[in-house]
Amino acid sequence: MKGEAAGAGLAERQALYDLALRYARGVDRRDYSGVGALFTPGGRIAVFRGDPVTTDALYALEGRDGIIEGLRGLERYEKTFHQVANQLVEIEGHKARGETYCTAHHIHRVASEPWNRTLAIRYQDRFVHRSAGWLFAERLLAIDWERDAPLGERGWA
Repeated sequence: MKGEAAGAGLAERQALYDLALRYARGVDRRDYSGVGALFTPGGRIAVFRGDPVTTDALYALEGRDGIIEGLRGLERYEKTFHQVANQLVEIEGHKARGETYCTAHHIHRVASEPWNRTLAIRYQDRFVHRSAGWLFAERLLAIDWERDAPLGERGWA
């Protein structure tokens, strides 16, 4: 029995990590409807420069439609690349909380030259489990640092 419980915990953790990966892939592929479907109907994304506990949100996207519409702001970048790293979660029944690290690259042009806006992100996540699986209830996107610099390599596209 104990082994089964541990196996179930590992499966749940993998499902939550996969959810974070699907979010990153959906954003990078501009599949905004697919990203919206990863959230509960009343889901929320809020963006912070620094710690969400001590700073005010720069902006928030509310509900699936608001998330889908808000993510369209990424169209100002030629490409994005979100690399999901470590994730630590606490699961309590059909709810979970977690923190997911991500490095995100946003390629854009400055005077016709490619630049890379790199962000170090910590997502503070709240998850809920529904019949279809795990969904985001809320993602607080905390930007710990960012750097905007020339891409430094020609012919990248």
